[in-house]
Amino acid sequence: MKILFTRLFFLTLAVYVFVSCTGDPLLKPIKDGIDAQNYEVAIVAADSALFTDPTNAMALYYRGYAMNMKAGATDDISAREALYNEMRSNLADARAAFADMEKTPAEAEQVNNIILNAWGREHNKAIEYALDDSVMATVENPIEYSIQHLINATTANPDSTLSYDVLAQVYYMNRNYQGAATAMAKVIELKSPGEASEYDRYASYNFLMGKPDIAVSALEEGLALYPDSTSLIQKMADGLFQTGDTDRALELVEGLIENDPTNAQYRLVIGTQIYQRVMTLSDSVSANSDLIFDLRDEDIVRVEELNEINKELRGQIEILTSRAEAALITAAEIEPENPMIFNTLGVVYQNKSAALFDLRNNTMDNDEAMRLDELAKAEATLAMENYERAAELDPENTSYWESLFRLYTALGMLDEAEAAMKKAGM
Repeated sequence: MKILFTRLFFLTLAVYVFVSCTGDPLLKPIKDGIDAQNYEVAIVAADSALFTDPTNAMALYYRGYAMNMKAGATDDISAREALYNEMRSNLADARAAFADMEKTPAEAEQVNNIILNAWGREHNKAIEYALDDSVMATVENPIEYSIQHLINATTANPDSTLSYDVLAQVYYMNRNYQGAATAMAKVIELKSPGEASEYDRYASYNFLMGKPDIAVSALEEGLALYPDSTSLIQKMADGLFQTGDTDRALELVEGLIENDPTNAQYRLVIGTQIYQRVMTLSDSVSANSDLIFDLRDEDIVRVEELNEINKELRGQIEILTSRAEAALITAAEIEPENPMIFNTLGVVYQNKSAALFDLRNNTMDNDEAMRLDELAKAEATLAMENYERAAELDPENTSYWESLFRLYTALGMLDEAEAAMKKAGM
């Protein structure tokens, strides 16, 4: 049916060529060139007619038509882009000139059909090079062919959101994330506004390029239109974590938890991200402790200041650790077969243990040292239990066994440490 339509379309155009050329002798050479499939001759003849009258609607129309036919007959698909650009310009000028005529010729109704013919030719071929194995096997880099056909399609018909959408997908397949983002931005611009999924994809491409700021900006625009889109909220939180706006990101994830309290992944994100902050604060405490050791006999005032700072930091660490721990424990209750949750809990407890051992080592009070030692060992035991659960759920993950090896060694469990070392491939 499509082939029949195409044949009828060009038959109709041929009739229009004949009828119109009988009224304007300047158009006859153009028609003769088209009939002979010598499109360059037709284009030169059209240029001659336009030199005499640059507003000659029929000459503009047939020049555009000849450009389309020449593009279709050109094997070098990259060379077609310029031809489609001229075709588009000629047909746009022809349409404007037709609008100024008292009696509009039948050709005016065919302008859009020529554009769609050129667009369909290129768009459909692009799909074949991207998805049809038999066509893909005919060239060395089929995705590059698909991209060029889509560029041609959007040159011929720059209003096609479909082609820009597919172009974004094909660029993504080719790992050209900048091209994908540019094409998706065009989709959003043409639709004005885009759909939630399109803001989502545009943000994803920018994340892949390491441009979280641009991604967050796009997500803000999308969320202003689609405030209930869970996908956009999730990506927004991820982007805010990447840009360092952790508090705002956590607020978004907590909002997601309110709407979906049984989603373990949200709680895992909360626990993990909060604990990332704990790790940063812990690094500050360690750096201050090292400085305290260096200054202990030289600057008592500064040592006291650093001790106060560490006291405040440890208070923050305790609050944040409890918050992270609670989120992770709930996540484990919801999803008891997820090894990542138990591994993260293991990290939390191991670091709590290390901090307590550090305090034990720095106290001069023997009773306090014994108390801290017991607390540290209890946290280490919790860490071990969670690492063991993670390794049980995912025994092929060597990082879990490495964590167990280090913990077993610290606890003096040498036989267990040796077994874990073997499973870790160390």
